Amino acid sequence: MITPQLTQLAYRLGTINQFKTNEVGQNRFVYSPTWIDAQKQLIKWGLELRFQVNVDDFGTTYLDIPGTTEPKNVIATGSHIDTVAQGGKYDGLYGVLGGLQSIENLVAAFGQPKKTLRLISFSEEEGSRFPDTFTGSKHYTGQPVDLNMQDPAGIHFDDARKSAIANLMLPGTNHELPQLPATFTELHIEQGPRLINQGLQIGLVTAIVGQRRYTVTVKGIANHAGTTPMNDRADALQQAVDLILALRNAAHQLKPDLTFTVGEMHISPNTSNVVPGLVTFTIDCRNNDEAVLDRFEHIIHQIVETPAAAKISSSVNRWAKSNVTHLDDQLAQNNQLLADQLGLKSVQLASGAGHDSQIMAKVTRTTMIFVPSINGISHAPEENTSQADLLRGVELLSASLHQQAY
Repeated sequence: MITPQLTQLAYRLGTINQFKTNEVGQNRFVYSPTWIDAQKQLIKWGLELRFQVNVDDFGTTYLDIPGTTEPKNVIATGSHIDTVAQGGKYDGLYGVLGGLQSIENLVAAFGQPKKTLRLISFSEEEGSRFPDTFTGSKHYTGQPVDLNMQDPAGIHFDDARKSAIANLMLPGTNHELPQLPATFTELHIEQGPRLINQGLQIGLVTAIVGQRRYTVTVKGIANHAGTTPMNDRADALQQAVDLILALRNAAHQLKPDLTFTVGEMHISPNTSNVVPGLVTFTIDCRNNDEAVLDRFEHIIHQIVETPAAAKISSSVNRWAKSNVTHLDDQLAQNNQLLADQLGLKSVQLASGAGHDSQIMAKVTRTTMIFVPSINGISHAPEENTSQADLLRGVELLSASLHQQAY
């Protein structure tokens, strides 16, 4: 059924997703022209709807409907506005625009809330341009961010930040960092197949998995592909392949639900007629048990650093770590009861992806609501969620925000 709120949500999603480059999918990197266009459009909608609009020093945007009796008690929702390279139409953006739709629905139906309702559009979560993630929510929660880091083009984060924010300061917009909220609820697509495969409509997130990321470096000897005997080679690529297979098997043996991904590899000299002399590859592993991640890190070092062939050496460096985050039990239980009352088929689960909620959970009571991803696809142009499920998420979020703020 086509409803006014579905039409409005679809229109807003389509408007933001039209701000794109000629590349495949969505490429809304933080502080890029498409990012600026998207955040400016959100600000314009907020001003038109008579929200109080604030933009902080990192470009995170806050849209407030002040409370009547408890204005300093803030109930917040939102997500991030940026995307991965060649990303989809809903990751992050759905939580921002679904949150906007929920607050708009509540004000239209019930008037001004007792507590302040806040929509947050975090500037960056994905780490697609600069070598850091969650910089928007980190800044909001008072965590340090390296202003001197550079993107692949050599542009400093601080320079890009200042230039972009200057474009966001529209008439009627305030430049300040608001107080932290009492609660934060993030609406998001699942980015996985569990809900869609089980015919469920809502996922209530209880925890966010811990993550570890590593770079493995394999050093051999580059040599002629035709004249170097097979038994006298120091082939870095062959060793890398052997290591990846051994590590994958070890991960499965340790715990079958420990995810193990090699997503990036560089080969030198990367020429068809030369035995590779240097290979680097990344490892991304995640689980909701910190002890499992610690054990696997020990195993990685054992496998990688144990000498396996003459003239070849291997080393590993961990460059990213986030611990398992447990979200607020009471908020999840409240949302469970609301989902049951609305007749929505739901399940409680852990998120296998990272979210701004894991940063917000350090400073305030935080929960997440998932809706299904068709075929479990995300971080890709094929990312999709049915219109009915998009509205179900907005419906539950609206009920939750009403319970908390009115």
